Amino acid sequence: MKVKEIKIEKEIYKKLGMRESAESFFKNLDNDVPTIIIDFDNVEFMSRSFAQEYIYQKTQRKNKIEETNMSKFVKSMYDVVCNDYKKHLTNL
Repeated sequence: MKVKEIKIEKEIYKKLGMRESAESFFKNLDNDVPTIIIDFDNVEFMSRSFAQEYIYQKTQRKNKIEETNMSKFVKSMYDVVCNDYKKHLTNL
């Protein structure tokens, strides 16, 4: 199985703030790799809008996207937005 690992800090920055950054990041991912691991090592901040767009873009992909090395702060923001996204989908 082919796996690619990407350090998001090197692709964007250690502070993930803009929705457009998440959208652009996903547009540049390789569609031919079945599994992509996004490494959040050294990422200090993730805004709610970045997390929302990141999760939306992740759900639109055919690849399996996995995250690793999220700090407590980044993971908590990611989890909050994930839970909101799941609630929204069940209420449609």
